[in-house]
Amino acid sequence: MMRRFFKKRFQEQSFLESDDNLNPEVYNYLNAVIKLDTNGHVVSYNQAFLKQYGYEEEEFDQPFFDLLLKNNSREISKYFENAISGKVQRFHTQGYRKNGNQLDISISLIPIRSKDIEYIYVILNDISEYEKQQDELHLFYKMREAFDEVDYICSFYYDAINDYYYPSKQIKDMLKINPENTFTPSLKHALRYVHPDDQERVQNIIQTSLHKRIGYEIEYRMVQSDQTIILVQEQAGILLDKNGNLEGMVGYIQDITDHKCSKNVLEIEKQIKLLYDNPDVGFWSIDLRNGRYGNTSKGIELITGYTNEDFQTNLKCTSVVFHEDLQQYLNNQHILTDGKILKHEYRIVHKNGGIRWIQDYTIPTLDSFGNIVRLDGLVSDITEQKLMQDKVTYLANFDPLTNLPNRKHFIEMLDRHLKEISNPNHQFAVVKLDIDGFKYINATLGNKIGNELLKQIPNRIKGYLTEQDIIARRGGDEFFILIDGINSIDDLKITINKIMNGIGEPFNIEGYELYITVTIGISTYPENGMTSLELLRNANLALNNAQKRGRNNYYILSQSSSIQSFKNYSIGRDLKKAIEDREFTIYYQPRVDAKSNKIISAEALIRWNHPEWGIVSPAEFLSFAEENGLISEIDDWVFSEVCHQIKKWKDASIPVVPISINISAMHFLKQDWPRKVASIIREAGIHPSDIEFEITESTILNHSDMVKNTILKLKELGISIALDDFGTGYSSLSYLTQYPFDVIKIDKSFIRNMHNSNRDLHLTKSIIYMAKGLQLRVVAEGVETVSQLTTLQNEECFEVQGYLYSRPVPLHEFELLLQNKILKPTITDRISKLDRRKHNRVQLTDPLEADIRLVSIAGRCVELGVSKVLIENISIGGLQFVSNLKLPIRGDVIYQFKTEFLGEDITLKGCIVWKDEVNEELTAYGFQFEFTKEERAKFSKLLNSFIVLASNSTSLPPYRKVTVDRYEYFK
Repeated sequence: MMRRFFKKRFQEQSFLESDDNLNPEVYNYLNAVIKLDTNGHVVSYNQAFLKQYGYEEEEFDQPFFDLLLKNNSREISKYFENAISGKVQRFHTQGYRKNGNQLDISISLIPIRSKDIEYIYVILNDISEYEKQQDELHLFYKMREAFDEVDYICSFYYDAINDYYYPSKQIKDMLKINPENTFTPSLKHALRYVHPDDQERVQNIIQTSLHKRIGYEIEYRMVQSDQTIILVQEQAGILLDKNGNLEGMVGYIQDITDHKCSKNVLEIEKQIKLLYDNPDVGFWSIDLRNGRYGNTSKGIELITGYTNEDFQTNLKCTSVVFHEDLQQYLNNQHILTDGKILKHEYRIVHKNGGIRWIQDYTIPTLDSFGNIVRLDGLVSDITEQKLMQDKVTYLANFDPLTNLPNRKHFIEMLDRHLKEISNPNHQFAVVKLDIDGFKYINATLGNKIGNELLKQIPNRIKGYLTEQDIIARRGGDEFFILIDGINSIDDLKITINKIMNGIGEPFNIEGYELYITVTIGISTYPENGMTSLELLRNANLALNNAQKRGRNNYYILSQSSSIQSFKNYSIGRDLKKAIEDREFTIYYQPRVDAKSNKIISAEALIRWNHPEWGIVSPAEFLSFAEENGLISEIDDWVFSEVCHQIKKWKDASIPVVPISINISAMHFLKQDWPRKVASIIREAGIHPSDIEFEITESTILNHSDMVKNTILKLKELGISIALDDFGTGYSSLSYLTQYPFDVIKIDKSFIRNMHNSNRDLHLTKSIIYMAKGLQLRVVAEGVETVSQLTTLQNEECFEVQGYLYSRPVPLHEFELLLQNKILKPTITDRISKLDRRKHNRVQLTDPLEADIRLVSIAGRCVELGVSKVLIENISIGGLQFVSNLKLPIRGDVIYQFKTEFLGEDITLKGCIVWKDEVNEELTAYGFQFEFTKEERAKFSKLLNSFIVLASNSTSLPPYRKVTVDRYEYFK
């Protein structure tokens, strides 16, 4: 309520001090405002009057109220005379619009003297819409006048722009400050007078209020200049300017240390009586010595329905209190015995039977013996406020469209669930679900269809969940799910598949049959985290991994890698320090002209040289950087490093090709970023054509106009723009016509699958054909095989990038490639050539599935779950395995393998001695065993038995083999 007081008061002040003609703020004032001379003729009026009442200027040749009130104009003559004499007048009557419609209006007459000329400002309010606001403003003026005379209440204005407090004169008495000194402190200075134990709490509340633009009420302790501690209550509301920008706060501070305020309230009883006619505030009093009520105000009758006569004939307050609130009402009365003001809220039963919420201030008066002899009360109807609070509370915790818990409430529920877990073996899953192509549905069918789909999808998901499970809307097209009490990963898979299959059934919405797919990421407790932050972070990581595979996929992080979960924790923990310690380096992957095998460009790819995990790829840490607001700093570093490296190449006469840099969405939302880019290029001494920026479709998704403007500015500088991962987003085709791209890079998932899927093959060909038609260069990413290269060459796609030519390489290797200029494809299978063991190896026709566990780092034991890997060959000295994990080569990092071999469970310990990237997702590792003599002899016997059996049969003996393709396995 105070916020409305403050805002309204300053609105009216903006025109009460205006010149002869209404200034723009008055002209655009929401209420009708008319300026009259002392004869009642119109001097000027605002736009709101014309819109609301329809009169035109030529009709103002007669007195204004004869025009507006018709035959009722004589009734207001006494109000107008009083206004001329300098008294503000407010009254209700009936008036007429130009079209003849009659309406109830509230009229305020405000006398103002300007340049020695008296004017009367008339404010007209349609009572149905504005009466309450006007009454609250009136109440505030009167309360302010009354409070100015009270020495225990200090009003203040805080200028948030210049950081100055302007308190009323009472502050000096309240804090016992020298009255001769000027006191306009900053916020930091003002907090010095707050008790040290309360300073942080008060500062946080004030900062939150300013940030969220909401009022507040708080009790805390202040320290007077003589070190006396007093208890105060502070209430404040936010002030906004006409454009909705923050100006500051207005409020009051009240000393509530003891019951002396009761005596002061009695002293200003005359002022309070001025409020008795206010319909929104009710006043009552009772003499406890005889049990008789004093006169109750009109506000009491309007709020409760009971008249003054009702209270005089033995009507008790307790009989009005709603029965469910009566006991709490009675329990609160003991506060009055200490002489303190009782402020409480409760429900009453209106005389008409309705239930209303009221706020009640009860002020006790004590005699010299400390006995209560009188109670004075002020009540207001807060029913609408309570309804609004309930609505605000609901909106703070639930999504209004789907009525599901929102992200904030889901985290709270997840935290509560974690605290309630008593069984150490309890497991549950946190799921992050993303609707594939939702933006396309909104763009083509409209938000109405999209919103209905958002409501139907969770309803369908609920059919596969239990009562203990929770589904929430994270925002946009994403949902969170808590699947409780999972018994195994296999059971979890069954539930996830049911959800995906269920969503795959068509949705019939307003005549449209919609087929929807979703992508899902899953983390599990306790394997992937013990806190909500860890579980949600890992669910997001799992979703990113699922999205890399394309639509309609899911990824369970717990199944993929407990080692990866531990690594993710380390990465999230160490990332900020890595930026400070400059632990990053840049690798380069060439882009080749497939006709000439000439290097024509390269992509700069950041790597993190982690002290424990070795070289960490950007796919593993950039999502954490985005979550923690560090991505811009990393991007800036990469861009600056690349620019200065290009300059070094030029100075050393090393052939230079354009370097492509991945840029996050954050930069495209900064208006001054193109200027900064130009400055860095100029400072490095290179040309803008040496640089190409890559952006993804997700960058465009939510801020298309801002991104487009930034791209145009970069193009003006001479920088090429490439659309990366083309085909994996939501509206790719429309992007090509709306944005001035130079290059599109076909996503590697299409290239990898085009010989296994006719759909991906045709899509790849279509993209190439379309790019040519739009005169765009097209690059094929992820080229790994000769057959893929041949297909692309047949389709005249000659710009390729992938492991067939080169993996990303460090700077010194890339400089050698630049000097050679020509880079031919590697035809042979690189992995098959990796025979680095002195012992004879057993090459497995089908890989052997094994569980790998990290057991120690630098002598420090760790307890982690297992991850799945594929053993491709094995010898008495070690083995070669393939995994989607990115593991370091360190002799002090010890792993343990467990698998089944010839019907026996075997355990092998050791360390990784070499690794080689198969592609961006898979890596081959060489593993060296650490055996005791007994263990070595036992394993040697088992391995020899396997070799003998294999040589005497057409197939190898039974073992835990995997028959699917390794890409499919790790998918």
